[in-house]
Amino acid sequence: MKKLVSAGAAAMALTGGAHAQSSIVLYGVATSSVQYVNRAQNVSNGVLAPGSGSVVLLNSSGIAQSRFGLRGTEDLGHGYKGLFVLENQFGIDNGQLGNGGLLFGRQAFVGLGSPYGTLTFGRQYTSAFLTMGNFSPTGLAPEFEPVVGFAGPNFRENNMAKYEGKFGALSASAHWSFGERPGTLAAGSAYGVGLSYFMNDFGIGLGYDEVKTLSTAQMSAASGSNDFGRDMRAMLGLSYTFGTVKLVASYRWGNSVAPSSGTPTVLPHRDDMYWVGVSWDATPAARFTLAYYYDDIKRATIGSAVVNPENPQQYVALADYNLSKRTDLFAGIVYARNASLNWDSIGYLPNGQSVGYLPATAQVYYKPPGARGQTGISMGIRHIF
Repeated sequence: MKKLVSAGAAAMALTGGAHAQSSIVLYGVATSSVQYVNRAQNVSNGVLAPGSGSVVLLNSSGIAQSRFGLRGTEDLGHGYKGLFVLENQFGIDNGQLGNGGLLFGRQAFVGLGSPYGTLTFGRQYTSAFLTMGNFSPTGLAPEFEPVVGFAGPNFRENNMAKYEGKFGALSASAHWSFGERPGTLAAGSAYGVGLSYFMNDFGIGLGYDEVKTLSTAQMSAASGSNDFGRDMRAMLGLSYTFGTVKLVASYRWGNSVAPSSGTPTVLPHRDDMYWVGVSWDATPAARFTLAYYYDDIKRATIGSAVVNPENPQQYVALADYNLSKRTDLFAGIVYARNASLNWDSIGYLPNGQSVGYLPATAQVYYKPPGARGQTGISMGIRHIF
């Protein structure tokens, strides 16, 4: 982490007194991995194309997503401060912007901190997502964990007002995202809460997120309807640490309901997801992690048909070795059953398009329709600055 600007001295010189001290920090992560994936399917704009087999990829995610950001604070006195964060995501393999080409697609917010908590406004992570990140076996590693499977495709929200506070061992957060549609406060809006409690070696977390989802026609401005669906997720996480070993276990209830008209933007489905993990710090530099994820999909609605897809599972073995405080090497093996890696594709529409937790064009991994599972083997490097 590198400090670009320390404006305290300049502020004192300009104002003649020590009224405030400000700083702006550049930070980020650069990571890449070489990954072998078997049973990979060619695609074109999210639709199956001829040809399948093994593939070798140069990924820009690995154990963390490549990104950089600016973070600034200004001391306002008496425990208050102004703050902002602007965070970008990029592909280190091709230099392109991530998050659909957004300049600051990961985070972009401004706010005020106080002794009573922090209030921020802008594009941010949801309350439940941040709370449950403490109960992720891999630390939300995008190449090794079905993050969207447990958090949903809307774990970041635009137009968000969020409160976060810490009261001893208890942390609390709540947010509201404005839908910004004329004639309604509900359609396109979202809200959620998160609570976590950590005392000594034990931790527990609770979270709930709900999005009033729009149809594809509403999203593209082709419809002025204020109808909406609901994507609802409730989560519970537990952790326990003894010595150099940490155990985590979590449950996520999910229910996505389509709007009464139009094509839904989130696959309507009802499911229960479970995951467990154990990590061992074998040395101060070496950590080993094992994890298992299982999603019990009760039903899913594809077009007008209600189906019961086979339940996806994922097994993860991950090793991470720190060469320094900023640079580490990692290697991992991932096996997904009844889905592509990270559950990008769970089933297929009649035209061959994959049906997963993300829109087909946003997915990374595809398996042929007849394949039961998919395996990925990765080796990579991460540098934090």
